Amino acid sequence: MRAATTFSVPEHLWDTDGMLDALAARDIAQVFRLVQRETRVSQTHLGVATGLSQAQVSEIIGGGRRVSSIDVLTRISTGLCMPSEARVVLLLGDRSHGIAPTTTPSGDVIAAQTAPYAQALAEEALVERYADVEAVYPSRSEFTSKMPPHALFDCATDIRAVGLSLNLICQQYADSQLAQLVENGARLRLLFLDPAGAAMRQREIEEDMTAGTLGALTTLNLQGVLRVRDRLPADIRDRIEVATYDQTIRVNITLINNSLCIAQQYLPHARGVESPTMVIKKRRPATGLYHVFERTFDELWSGGHPR
Repeated sequence: MRAATTFSVPEHLWDTDGMLDALAARDIAQVFRLVQRETRVSQTHLGVATGLSQAQVSEIIGGGRRVSSIDVLTRISTGLCMPSEARVVLLLGDRSHGIAPTTTPSGDVIAAQTAPYAQALAEEALVERYADVEAVYPSRSEFTSKMPPHALFDCATDIRAVGLSLNLICQQYADSQLAQLVENGARLRLLFLDPAGAAMRQREIEEDMTAGTLGALTTLNLQGVLRVRDRLPADIRDRIEVATYDQTIRVNITLINNSLCIAQQYLPHARGVESPTMVIKKRRPATGLYHVFERTFDELWSGGHPR
């Protein structure tokens, strides 16, 4: 287990232009400098939090080492408990979804970072154009190579998921990590497709699979998460809620911290792993795709059968 972080980074730091620029450039040296400036944390404690040695942290800050590995970037984002929005900017290495310049009616360019009104206009235009979509991957495997599960779930406080067998959580995130997450205060609502239901058999037919193949995998995952729940202290077991449903499956939805949505489509005659994945960030209280998928989850959950 990684040693506990002995400091916390103020939430507001992740929203500053300097930090967002550093994240988008994957300039970890500047990220560390900004964190140190805000928290007065030592290089040793930065190393403890991010799984690096003090010497490695020193090399990074001094410019002698540049971090480019996705695994190391992920470990740093986890160690610093970056919020989902900051992690997306870092892991995608792109701030183009963020604030952009705009113009006045006379054609003068206004720098968004110095003009709150321009910033609001830019964000509104992005919502209308992209409907909250931060990134799209042609397959789930490409998505997980860029945004592995521990980058999404470590430090999460609320996870809601509905899909077939929920492999992103149940197969790609260790049981011990899931239990630790819950013990740290996280709450989960997990809705599985009924392993013995008609919708499961229909999906097996669409993927040209032998009857019971996907049902068996889902049963395995369902039993696994129930086992994790049963092993938790009695007073916190209700932090994991599990249910099943039996409706034609169209999309796998994972909602994290009421701010990030991972939407993975199910296409006819294609395995789930071969289907596209969208990364969606909530930008507005009631508009955009985040709310579409959130409503879908709520509707399916309301009709689920508790386990």
